[in-house]
This record gives sequence, structure tokens and C-alpha cells, in this order.
Amino acid sequence: MVQPGRGLGISDALGELFGEIGVVVLAALTQLGDVWFLFVLAGSLYLLSTRPGNPLSRRHGAFVLALPIVYVVTVQALKGVFMLPRPPDAGIAAAIPWLPSLLAPVYENAATAEGYGFPSGHALGTTLVWGGVALVTEYRSWRARLAVATAAVVAVSFSRLALGVHYLVDVVVGTAIGAVLLYAIYRLADRGTDPGRAFLVAVAIGVVGVLNQVTFDSVAALGGAAGAWLAWYALVDREPATPRTPAMAAVSVATLVLAGVLFLVLYFSVPPTPVTAIGSTIAAAAIVAAPDVGQRVISAVRS
Repeated sequence: MVQPGRGLGISDALGELFGEIGVVVLAALTQLGDVWFLFVLAGSLYLLSTRPGNPLSRRHGAFVLALPIVYVVTVQALKGVFMLPRPPDAGIAAAIPWLPSLLAPVYENAATAEGYGFPSGHALGTTLVWGGVALVTEYRSWRARLAVATAAVVAVSFSRLALGVHYLVDVVVGTAIGAVLLYAIYRLADRGTDPGRAFLVAVAIGVVGVLNQVTFDSVAALGGAAGAWLAWYALVDREPATPRTPAMAAVSVATLVLAGVLFLVLYFSVPPTPVTAIGSTIAAAAIVAAPDVGQRVISAVRS
């Protein structure tokens, strides 16, 4: 049943405007705000920011890395509180007869959504992460970065509506929460120079989520937040002592990939709660420590 004040008919109206190609394009566009893409974006920026002699850049990179973690724990906490449903056909993808069978499951996963709908996690996460990148990076001008971040938020929010997986109020509130969270965390983290505080915010929100509802998602989110926070303080050297080499970079990338694989194994296997907590903690800690792992492994081998 459509919730009063949420079913404004916009999703249905937009859905009627797009043909089969348009729906596929929307399914691809919405990935700009999907959790996997946001983690890849933030993780890549973090890895690239770990240049020797530039600790401020690394701190900014870690700040951005904290944002998708904040996104995950916040969505789990809020959706568990409101428990408002999505549009009735959110779990049904429009049929695309000409799509190759190998790509059909990928398309269906991208074009549909399950679980609670309020607020929109895609809108919230896109605002947080793309906005955070605009705030702390130095590529081009601030106006150019803000324009890119705004375009990403608008595109992802529009795609969620057009695909029929959210109501208008879901994406509007998700964007608003993301903007408020980003501003608050940016200020709390001393304009992104103290990422440990951003990781700590994620832990605090994750605790609230678990206290509200103990599920695989809430436990995995809290474990990831705790692992990232602990790794930042216990494992990470704020400024690498030696210049990075291709071998170090390769080990760091491999560490990130293995951490991602561990997350996928946990996600698809849904193990018992203790295993979920430990596994997500280790995976997140490995992501934060990845740049140092490369340096330490190669140094140990050479010695």
C-alpha cells in the first residue's frame, strides 16, 4: 500500500517516458551511487593519496574513505527506524528481450531494489561521498568539483525515481540527510584533516543501528566501521617513511581486492553473527591499512 505523503505518482510518470534502452541506461547510471561504486571511488582516492611527504593528502583520502562507511551504517540505522516500504513494483525489472543472458542478472539487480525505501540510500551515499571528494580534493577548481558532485547527485536521484524503486520524498530526504551529515562530519573532522573522528562517527551510528535491530546488515556495517577506526589508529603510519615503488603499490592493490572479496563472501554466505562481525572488521581494517601493508611486506621481503 502506498504511504500517505510518499506516493506522489512521479515514479510512474517518469517510468512511462523511457523505452528499453533508456531503462538500461538508467540502471547503469544509478551505479554511480551504489555502495560498491562508492567504496571503489573512495578506496581508489585513498590509495592514490598516500604519497610520501604529503600526510595532509593522505588524511583527506582517509576522510573520503570514511564517508561510504558512514553511509552504510546510517542507512541501516535509519531504515530500521522508519521501516517504510518502496513503491509496489520496486522488485520487478522491466523486461529487456535483446539483453544478453550474461548481462540480464546484472541489469535486473541494478534496476530493482528490496527492503525498506526511506530514506534513499543511493541519494544519501552519493551526496556524502561525491560531496566529500569535492570538498577535500584539489583537482581543478572548487566550482568544477561542486558541479560534478551536484550532477552525480541529481543523476542518481533521478535514476532511482525513473526506475520506480523510490518515491520522491525518499530521495529528497536522503539527499538532505547526506548533505547535513557531510557538513557535520567535515567540521568535526577539522575540515577533513582528522579522519579518525569521521571513522568514530561511523562507529557511533553503527552502534545505534545494532541496538535498534540486530541483522546481518547492521552487524556487518558496525564491524566495518569498527575495523576502519581501529586500523587508522593502530595500523596506519600517517606518513610512509620510504617512497612507494610499483611492487608496494601492487601489494596494496592486492590487499584492497582481497578485502573486497572477503566482503562479498560475507554478503553472499550470510554467516552467523560473530563471524559476520569479525569478518567485516578484518576486511575494513585491511582496506584502511592497505597502503602500509604494501610498504611493510616489501620491506620485510627485502630485509
